[in-house]
Amino acid sequence: MDSRKALVNEIVNELKKGTNVAMIAPTGWGKTRLAFQVMVELANMGYKIAYAVPTLTLAVHKWEELVSFSPPSAILTAGATQYCTYRWNYPQRHCSRCSLRKSDDINANIDVPKLVTYFELNKLVSDNVCAYWVQEMIMNRFNIIIGHYRRLSKILHHVHFLVADEVQERYLPFIESKPLSEIAELLGVDTVTDVSVIRELAEERLIEADPLREDELYTLLQLLKKTCWIEDGVLYCMELYDLTHNVPEFAITATPPPGWPPEGWGRKIVIEPRTKPKAYIEPSADFYYKDGYSGIGLHLYMIIKWLKQKFGTKCVVIFATSSVRNILRWNLPQASYEPPKDETQIPPSGVVIVDAWGRLRVGVDIRYCDAAVLPWPALHITARRRLKAEGKNPDIAEMILSVQHAGRIMRPRPGETYEDVLKRRIVVFAAARFWRHKEYLTQYFDIEELPTEL
Repeated sequence: MDSRKALVNEIVNELKKGTNVAMIAPTGWGKTRLAFQVMVELANMGYKIAYAVPTLTLAVHKWEELVSFSPPSAILTAGATQYCTYRWNYPQRHCSRCSLRKSDDINANIDVPKLVTYFELNKLVSDNVCAYWVQEMIMNRFNIIIGHYRRLSKILHHVHFLVADEVQERYLPFIESKPLSEIAELLGVDTVTDVSVIRELAEERLIEADPLREDELYTLLQLLKKTCWIEDGVLYCMELYDLTHNVPEFAITATPPPGWPPEGWGRKIVIEPRTKPKAYIEPSADFYYKDGYSGIGLHLYMIIKWLKQKFGTKCVVIFATSSVRNILRWNLPQASYEPPKDETQIPPSGVVIVDAWGRLRVGVDIRYCDAAVLPWPALHITARRRLKAEGKNPDIAEMILSVQHAGRIMRPRPGETYEDVLKRRIVVFAAARFWRHKEYLTQYFDIEELPTEL
């Protein structure tokens, strides 16, 4: 405890001197709790701090933990969509002509609690006022302002320091998706198979659309401004986080990209794990070439069987791209597609399949699965090109994502210690491409070669 307090004081002093601080520590070590201690310490000195995480869902998840540290004042913020009375998908298009924004009742003197969330603020504000604009006006009252990465441009001019959690996400693309069937219905056509055609039709339909359909079309067009591609009947669009700022930053992560932080960026604190979780790496990818891509289904089935026989694994989670998920629907038809929230929700098959690039990427713990199996999370060629254009190595992005996925099962269940977790959880990197990154993986795992005869 004393060593943690000393570390908090050390980080606070560095930030006050204007020095950036990066902390790299294992999953489950308590990075976020230490970050909250730093934030509350600074807040008690009168400073204002922004706490940023990749998604709003994760921000909500962290709120109660922050409150337990008794900060002097804090607000959990959200974008306009979460507040909009009219339920516009893209309310920014309507804000300038919205009577609620122009209401004479909007003022910064509204009485709000010292600790407030966006959903509580929405209830506090009268119906004839836009709660989002109230939020924007009162943010500077609070010592701690929480928001997701894409809200940082709205927050940073209010604060002295930034605390950024899950900073490896700066290296990873943020990907949204929409089924082509829904897009075709919106556009009034039978099918759509080309991004440029979708864009042209949306612009054409927008001219004569009613307000509700106009909102949906405009939201689609905003999505299409990103880097988009179509795969397996789904439109995917990606963007990269822009976290450019000029305030001292405390950045925390368990899985930094190689070479991060860059030399001269600031102070680097590394907490080495006492013990590393067990992991196996696939030494050969013959099944890809021998049986075609569909061979991965049988291969993963054999890995799951091996895990259950050797370790008594009751629940295995597979992080799979859309192509692999489609294959596994045939090979593992009894698998569940929702992670269990407790032991009673573990599926009879003992297999859970989740989207490698989807909503479970950050902040969702899958602590009731004992093993994670990770095929290589290959990005679409369009996404890889965009990353390369931004000076980023797509292989590294995919590698970081895989390590993040492995960390989803490394959280203790009620009554477990972190040592219990290390004894029970097993990770399998089920692709030979991982072997090329063995040195990187060895930082986080006790690596062994997956047996060739399962």
